[in-house]
Amino acid sequence: TATAKSSTPYEEEARHAVAAIVETHRLAFLHLDLDQLASVWDREHEPLVYVAQEKEEPIHGWAGIQSYLAALPEHLDEVVAKVLDDVQIDVLGETAIAFFTSRSSVKLKGHPTITYEPIGHVSMVLRRNPEGWRIIHFHESARSAQAAEVIRAMQANPRGR
Repeated sequence: TATAKSSTPYEEEARHAVAAIVETHRLAFLHLDLDQLASVWDREHEPLVYVAQEKEEPIHGWAGIQSYLAALPEHLDEVVAKVLDDVQIDVLGETAIAFFTSRSSVKLKGHPTITYEPIGHVSMVLRRNPEGWRIIHFHESARSAQAAEVIRAMQANPRGR
């Protein structure tokens, strides 16, 4: 059995503050609130990196991230649901890492009858600055096609029949 590492009051407070940023990001994405999405980033930090699961290449710097966020309403009609599972937060002094599974349900522009339901693993790296905790690195990885195929097969035949 694993034993839980004891945490200091600073680490507990930091964990709560980082959890609040993760939740702000979730709600902002759910409501496509671009100002709130922008508010969780440390715009001054270099290098900023955003690896979006639907993009082939990482987005670098605040201008690129801001452009990506501004384009979301051009591609999404509505975010129906945004659920985060198994949120884990590790505080490393003035830096923190949040890891979780993200499950979304979205309506894409031009496809009113299709609901896209991506599942991804997300790692956020945050740093504490004078305004509080802010994201400096965001990486989401889509579940691989191979993993999705295995899951579908297991669901179709749960007892190996």
